[in-house]
Order: sequence, then C-alpha cells, then structure tokens
Amino acid sequence: MDRSSRRLLAAIVAIAVATTMAIVLGIAAPTRIIRAIPLSAPSAGCGAVSCTAFLPLILRDYPPPPQFEVTQGVQQPDNSVPLIAGRTSFVRLTITSTTAHTNVSAWLLGARDGVPLPGSPIAALNNPRTLHSTADRGVLGDTFNFQLPSSWLNGTIALSADVTNSSTFTFETGAKAFQFVQSNPLPVTIVPIAYTCSSGGSGTTTPAPPYAYLTDMTYRMYPVPSVLTSTHATLPFSGPCISSGVPNPTSSDWSRLLSTVTNAWEADGSPDRYYYGLIKIYCGSSCISGMGWIGLPVATGFDGTNASHWGASETHAHEVTHNQGRQHAPGCGAAGPDPSFPYVSAGKGYVGNSGHPNYGFDIKTQAIYPYTQYYDITGYCSPSWISDYTYEALLAGSQSQPAFGSATAQSNRVLLVSGQIDPFSGQVIFSPAYMLDMLRTVRLPDPGEYTLELLDASGRVINSYPFEPASAIADPFQGGTASEVIGFHLALPYADGIQSIRLRRGDLILGTLVAGAHAPSLSAGTGTFSADSGALRVSWLAQDADGEALHYLVRASVDDGATWETIGVNLSSPSIDLYRDEWSGKRVLLEVSASDGLHTTSLRLGPFTVP
Repeated sequence: MDRSSRRLLAAIVAIAVATTMAIVLGIAAPTRIIRAIPLSAPSAGCGAVSCTAFLPLILRDYPPPPQFEVTQGVQQPDNSVPLIAGRTSFVRLTITSTTAHTNVSAWLLGARDGVPLPGSPIAALNNPRTLHSTADRGVLGDTFNFQLPSSWLNGTIALSADVTNSSTFTFETGAKAFQFVQSNPLPVTIVPIAYTCSSGGSGTTTPAPPYAYLTDMTYRMYPVPSVLTSTHATLPFSGPCISSGVPNPTSSDWSRLLSTVTNAWEADGSPDRYYYGLIKIYCGSSCISGMGWIGLPVATGFDGTNASHWGASETHAHEVTHNQGRQHAPGCGAAGPDPSFPYVSAGKGYVGNSGHPNYGFDIKTQAIYPYTQYYDITGYCSPSWISDYTYEALLAGSQSQPAFGSATAQSNRVLLVSGQIDPFSGQVIFSPAYMLDMLRTVRLPDPGEYTLELLDASGRVINSYPFEPASAIADPFQGGTASEVIGFHLALPYADGIQSIRLRRGDLILGTLVAGAHAPSLSAGTGTFSADSGALRVSWLAQDADGEALHYLVRASVDDGATWETIGVNLSSPSIDLYRDEWSGKRVLLEVSASDGLHTTSLRLGPFTVP
C-alpha cells in the first residue's frame, strides 16, 4: 500500500473510531469542522486537474461525564443520602465544557420501568445558560436545576437529560436510577401557653396565631414528606415577669413548663404526636429559647424575638431532634455533646467535611449551605443546617415509629406519675399523681436502672416498673448557661389499694410519695363570664380532710365526653378560664381531677357555653 492509500485509510479509521465512541457512549457530541487536510499529493499523471483528495477533520468536543445530584435538604456528590418518598425534590445537573457554548438548555427525562413519567421531559428552571469549564456546587447557577413533579417522587425512577442549544452543542446523557424510601410525616401538636405573671408585673400573655412559622425550618431540614400540625387547647402557666408584664421565666420555670406540657400529653392519652409548648417571653441579650426531652416526644420553645418570630422555627427544629434521641453537636458551649458526631473541626460540629462533602439545599428558597460554613442543627453554633449524620438518624427514627415505649397494656384507669431527679444528689421530687378514668392502651416504659414501685398500706409491692428517666437541657439563645433536668412521666395501669409510691435506683431508695388518710372532696361551683377578660371563669369547691395542698388537672370535651383534651395541669387554684377566642360557640364539658399528691377525686362540670 502506497503512502497516499495509508493516509486515506488512517483518516477513515479515525472517523470510524470517533463515530463508534459516540454510539457506545450513547451521546450525540457537538461537532466542529476545523479544517480540510489533503489525503495525497498531486500526481504528475493528473495533468491540470489536481488529484489531491480533501476530507474534513472532525473534532468532537466531549464534555466530562454529567453528574446528577438529587437533593431534598442535604446531599453528597455520590447521592448516598437517602431520598424520601413524597418529599419536595430538586435535581442539579452538572455539565461542563472547555468551550463556552451559549444559550444552552436542558430537559430532564423521567421513566419508571421503561415507561415515561407524566410530564416528561421537564425543562430546567434556569434555561438557558452558558456552559463553563468548571462548576461549583456552592453556586446554584453553575448547574441545570429541576424540581421533580410530585408523581415522580416514589419508587425507583430513571433520570436522563437532553442538553442542547440547537447549533454548536448537543448532548444526551445516559440514564441513572434513583430510589425513594418511605418515611412517616412528622405530626406536631402546638400547645400555646397562657402565661400569667406571678411576680414582677401583671397580666396574661399568650402567643398569637397563626403558628405556621413554627415548623417551617423543621420541614425544610427533616427527612419527612410533610409536617402535620394541629393546635392544642391553651394551657395556663404562671411564672415571673419583668416590670412591663412580659414573661421572664427562669431555668427552673422552663423545667416546670416542660413538665406541664408532658403531663398534658400523658393525660391526652400519650398520642403518637410531638407536643410542643409555645411561649411568648422576654429575650434581651440572652435567654432560654427551648427545652426538649431526649427520647420523649415533648418539647417547649419561645415564639421568637420579634414580629417575624426570628429564632422560633430554628428552635423547634433543634428541640425535636432531642425528642428523637439526638444529643448536641459539639462546640459553642453545647452541653452533653454527642461523642459519636463525625464532623468535628476546631471543636465544632459541622454539616460535613472533605471526606463527606455534604451540601445543604433549601427546598423552599433553593439556597445552598456548604459544609465548610454551616454547623449541624443539633448544636449551638451558627449558622446551622442539617448534616447527613443527623438526617439519617432522624429517618431511622421515623421509620421505626411508634418509638415512645414498646410494651403495652389495656387499662380502664390510668395512674399518671411524674417527678424530677436531682442530677447531683439523686433525690427525687414527686409531682402530684393523678388517677384518670379512660380506656386506653398504656405504653409501659422500656426497662432501665430505676424502678417505680406501687405499695399497699403494709408496704407490700403491688406492681413495679423498671424504667430509664429522660433528660432535657434548657437551651440558651445567644449565649447563656445550659442547665440539665432529669425527669420521668409515666402512665401506668391503676391498681386498687395504692397507699404510696417509691422510687429506687438499684437498692438505693431515692424518695417516697405517701398518700393521706382521706381522698379530696369536690363539689360543683359556678361559671361566671367576664367581659373584661373575654373568658368564662369556671370555679369548683374542694376540700381535703387531712389539710393537704390540692392540685387540679382539668380536661375539656366538646363531644359530650367521647374525647378529652387537657386544659389545665397542676393548678393550685380551684378555677379555670375558658377564653372566648378559643371556646366561643362550643358546648364545653369539664372534668376536674383533684389530687392530694396521690389520692384523686374527679368531678364533671357543665356543659358550659362561652358567650
């Protein structure tokens, strides 16, 4: 074969190889005719006509492999963070090119089992754009961005894309599979606190509805398809105020408040919902913003520092992580940090690190939160977002619901026992116990190193329940000192003949609650409406033959006793207000339970109609 023939064959092979690469890769790469090259020199035998043959040299501008990133709140480049079925989802498609092709648009194709999904293909939200040689995950405009239709957000789907400007650039990606896993919605009951000044001022302050702001950040961060909110009846609470009558609770008041909301959750039947007490407080240079049990579904928090409720939503997202068993991320003064938290640098817990380059993504605003700048929401450092470590732990908790006690028992009468354990001395302080008539499934506590014993008059143990107390930390806002509380709130099957309750840790007795000789007595009182307060005040008469202090738990029903909701816990005065804004137009039946510490007497009052 002469030189001219060899050159022609080489050119043909080069074209064939380029074409084959395009077919094998499944792409239609952009083409550019660079110049024509001669395949042979002129021959003397050709005379005036040139025998030189020209073939265009075709260079293909192959970009690097495209990258799909599907994110719902936090994601790594390899898409290792699980995707939640039904949750708002965005796709970021990275396409780079050494040539700055302009007016390039992208369309995302979705299929399930080879069948195109409804609406496929969908156009990128930021079409068209100019391609660049590099892309930064921290810059939204460096990628083609898509919001997936709701009908795509389940099962396993295949995503591919067509990218073109119809002239200099055309690219078809291969398909990549993504799977969505099931997660339960997050059910939250907001419990507004009607805070009455006991000192330092006068008046009652209640956070004003609507409360949609409270769970906003929680939804944007958590691995849930939705947050289902409901509003509980207002709970009364009293504590210190500043001179203007604005609530200014101390750390011990926050502890009492958390206990109040927890008792309401127990008296409501321990529903599979997260109870969140919402309080309006004074917050100067620093304050306590929230407090939540680790492992119990009850927390409390403030409604923010100004009219926009700044800090309230972040506090809710933080406290509910405690309810799902999460400890603090290290740094910035956070007490009780998680020793297993993986992304610690300079003593602070970040969203990720170079080995796990997590980027947060806000599904509401499309803001991006790089791991180099953001700290985990479970800590005190700011600004914060959620890490994959916390995200996946919350997902595991959601998939394992119910998580609030495993063993169950049926009971027509329930004994509510609660108290706090001093973290230093170990001594127990019992709260008033209440016996309530309600047929329900009682979730017995999981075993632990503490034991609650129900004793008869001779000191014989009727029943005993091993358990592990819960802990909570009063979380400061903008500085301050965190304080820890250890407590227990147990709903137990009632047993006749109980004369005392004893708490021990191993063989060490921590405290005993002893009943008086007589149960309290209750009788009906009055219902008086005050136009000034806009409330119907319902009063009752109560006595105790032993002279012991009485406390009251009040439940309300608007369906003639079919269902009940707690509206007062550990009240020290024999009355409660039904506010017009909350109860107007409703026929309200009340159940008052008076406790001398252990003995309980109950009385139904009403029904009442608030004018």
